[in-house]
Amino acid sequence: MQFKATRDSFDHEIRVAHEAGLGYWAYLAYGSDGKLDLTHSMMQGLTYHRQSGIADQMNYCLIATFDTLGRASRFDEATRRIRDLFSDHNYQRTPDGRPLLFLYYLDALLPSYWNGSLAELGKSLSHLRNLTTSSGGRDPYIVLLHAPPAEAETARSQIGADAISTYGINFGPNRSGTYPELQRHAEQYWEDELAHTSVNVVPTVMVGWDSRPRKETPPAYDKRDYTRIDRGAYVAIATPDEFAFACRQASRFMSKHPDRCPYQIALIYSWNEYSEGGALAPTLGDPSASMLRTAGEVMKSCHAGEN
Repeated sequence: MQFKATRDSFDHEIRVAHEAGLGYWAYLAYGSDGKLDLTHSMMQGLTYHRQSGIADQMNYCLIATFDTLGRASRFDEATRRIRDLFSDHNYQRTPDGRPLLFLYYLDALLPSYWNGSLAELGKSLSHLRNLTTSSGGRDPYIVLLHAPPAEAETARSQIGADAISTYGINFGPNRSGTYPELQRHAEQYWEDELAHTSVNVVPTVMVGWDSRPRKETPPAYDKRDYTRIDRGAYVAIATPDEFAFACRQASRFMSKHPDRCPYQIALIYSWNEYSEGGALAPTLGDPSASMLRTAGEVMKSCHAGEN
């Protein structure tokens, strides 16, 4: 089976996300030769978004990777490509105007792209900050996505990111559990992040963690050794009430720690990780994204800063 998005189907996703009260989408960036490549097939969604006549209904930001920020001593063009997106009218910014940028930690690329040095990567991020501010923009708010929290803080301190978070929270590939168990695990993870860093934290809210489709039919680019992975292990997708509770808990966490969550930003896993964990997006079986709509009032109150 192939999923073939169209401009119309993508506009439908924008409308559903907007009506449910989501604030922004974070797009995982793909590139070539160390630079963001907007013609990459995996960037088609962002292309549809930027060209949409209703793009203003949904903000977006990037999840940069090590291979979209250049290479050691060669990062000017790569950082300019990212900086240029910051000028989009619907690029997500903090309340005081800082463009939001997540950075997904890819340890395997550190030797080939950055000579094994996080300090070299830090130079690229510093250059991106300088490019942005010198052209009249605000200093980007950079959030490192890495786990566990202790390792995230070690890396963050070397590259000069503003906050830590993680792309997803789970029990590992070989353990099953209920969604309430995963939610309690996620809440403890947020506390662990607070304990391991002195800077800011962005809590990650989970939809679920059912990666059985990915385990059963791994894509060609997935090089994990599936002989060591339990193909039947999974965490069920949340019910609407469970997801609403998870969003409310994240909002309460941020309100409880305003000094560590100054912008009240959270990350939800995920909009469309269909094969890898959990998704909120409309599907053929659920074209109106009923779970997201059911939790919409909570999402809107969280977006408005209410508990």
